[in-house]
Order: sequence, then structure tokens, then C-alpha cells
Amino acid sequence: MNTQHAPGPWYIDCQNESAAIGYRAIVDKDGYTVCNPSPMGQANARLIAAAPDLLAALQAAWAFFEPVYVSAMADDTERTAQDELMDTVRAAIAQATGAA
Repeated sequence: MNTQHAPGPWYIDCQNESAAIGYRAIVDKDGYTVCNPSPMGQANARLIAAAPDLLAALQAAWAFFEPVYVSAMADDTERTAQDELMDTVRAAIAQATGAA
């Protein structure tokens, strides 16, 4: 899978000139700006900065559980809460990678 976004880790830059009025730049490990959103709260900045790690965690979970999920779906058994969770994981990965 090819990464089509700036690779992580990303960090919150609270030192930029507009930080005092609520702007939070998100920068990569080399200090380049990944995104410079309009004023937002610290919680939003943390979520955006965590995005590459969240995507990687979902991709690792999918790779680990996919064989069990595919096998269960092939059995044509009743759908479970785990099936619904795996559908959600797959959809989130697709959305984050542009495959949705």
C-alpha cells in the first residue's frame, strides 16, 4: 500500500505566530507544515496529529484479523458484533487512504 499523505509522526506546533489566537499548525518530523487549519481547539489538533498512527494501527489490526474475518464470512454464518467492527475498520482505512 502506498502512503499518499505526509508520513508520520506528526506534531502540534504551538510556537507559530498565530498560536496565541488558537491556530495550531501540524508539522512532520522535519518541521514541515502538514496542515495549517483554521482556529481549533487543542483536542482537534491532537486528533489530526495522531492520524498517521491511528491509520497504521487500523491497518495492523486489519492485517492481523482479516484471515479470521474472511473465513467467518465464507462460512455464511450469522453476522456478529466482531463482523460489524471489522467492516468499520475496513471502511475507516478505505476512507483514510482514498479507496472509499
